[in-house]
Amino acid sequence: MHGKKFLYTEIYEQLRAQIERGELLPEDRLPSEEALAEAHSVSRITVKKALERLKEDGLIHRVQGRGTFVSRAMPAERKPQEARRSRRLIGIVLEHVSSAFGLNMMYYMIQALDKAGYKTCIRFTFGSTEKESAEIDDLLAMDVAGLIIMPCHDSHYNLTILRLILENFPVVLVDKRMHGLPVRSVSTDGREAMRRLTHHLWERGCKTAALLTIDPASTSSLGDRAEGFYKGLEETGMERIDECILPRRSNEMISNDPEQRYVEAIGAYLDGLPAIPDGFVCTEYAIARALYAASAARGLLPGRDFRACCIDENELATRGAYFTHMRQDEQNLARETVDILLSLLGGATDAAQDRRVPAVFHQGETT
Repeated sequence: MHGKKFLYTEIYEQLRAQIERGELLPEDRLPSEEALAEAHSVSRITVKKALERLKEDGLIHRVQGRGTFVSRAMPAERKPQEARRSRRLIGIVLEHVSSAFGLNMMYYMIQALDKAGYKTCIRFTFGSTEKESAEIDDLLAMDVAGLIIMPCHDSHYNLTILRLILENFPVVLVDKRMHGLPVRSVSTDGREAMRRLTHHLWERGCKTAALLTIDPASTSSLGDRAEGFYKGLEETGMERIDECILPRRSNEMISNDPEQRYVEAIGAYLDGLPAIPDGFVCTEYAIARALYAASAARGLLPGRDFRACCIDENELATRGAYFTHMRQDEQNLARETVDILLSLLGGATDAAQDRRVPAVFHQGETT
């Protein structure tokens, strides 16, 4: 101890001053613990205590295997947890919403947060991870108390979301999970939903079935759905037909027309099959719409020439739901998500990390 200061306090104050003066910029990597210990002639334990204080202040974040980095937000923008609790603004970042999925969930979230005394600010990313990061950073600059995020379809973790997790910022993911990370999330039990649809095709007399999906490796929800389909095939004994793997959605997510890339890809897939399967299971309603367009162009009709089902549907359409589907329970997804976020804002540290909400079966015309 020098005078009345502990050694770790001196290191803490020196590093903090460098950050505040701009000598260390956001995302700059700090020297290793060994290098800091040698430079200050102290032990690594002393350095660890200094870094822990900087982390508590929100000035740095640590990434396992990579090192310690300066955080993007400065202290005035990233106040301690006690200050966050007094703020009444929640940021909601969604990939997209539609009448098929997301619109009602968004309304239920706003309603529940409003009842709890919070205002909301909604942002959309339209499938762009770059926009996702920008919107999150913008909301943090607005001093939001917490965040609800529907992450983009992507096989890699967004480092902006990862940073929030490492800094223990109140954040809940909805519709998707991040494997191996201690982040709270709420999602539909997609594995069980797809398993049930596969069993439904078997009960309707199907002997062969094929999966139509966006690359399952691109997100946890799609991976779960693919697993459910193959589990259902194993349990029913139906013959597996080679699946159709589609590319990630484009940033154009608000069109009323089926995505042309998907129509063309599914058309080519159908043309390459030796025989049309008895049934198809689509992991998303957008894929089911493309299946309808591609098959209709070839004189085929779901429900007449083969059976088909999917996750979600546009139940607000004039004729009602056309495809047999498993509907995600948007009200319960919203309720569980808001419950977890409110518990985090209240200081809870033991909130459930991964909640699964059962989907609801709806019979349509296609089976």
